[in-house]
Amino acid sequence: MAGIQFDEEEDQYQRSAQIGRKPLFVRLVLATGIVSTDKQTEYVLLGIAIAAAVISWFLIPSGGHTPQQPPAAALEQMPVNQ
Repeated sequence: MAGIQFDEEEDQYQRSAQIGRKPLFVRLVLATGIVSTDKQTEYVLLGIAIAAAVISWFLIPSGGHTPQQPPAAALEQMPVNQ
């Protein structure tokens, strides 16, 4: 194993740069015509993300609710284990 050498100076793989390519959601918001600059698009997307978080917070139950007692008539009909 002492004879193994690595050529670290060789660049075998080169990553192609995507110059000027905007993310999909930025392009979609710009395509609607509501906003005209990238900065405005970022604010719109941030607002959508915040609105989605708030809506999901209200719609998803927190699990902190106490369970309700069954009606007294149902409790009377249940068998008692002794």
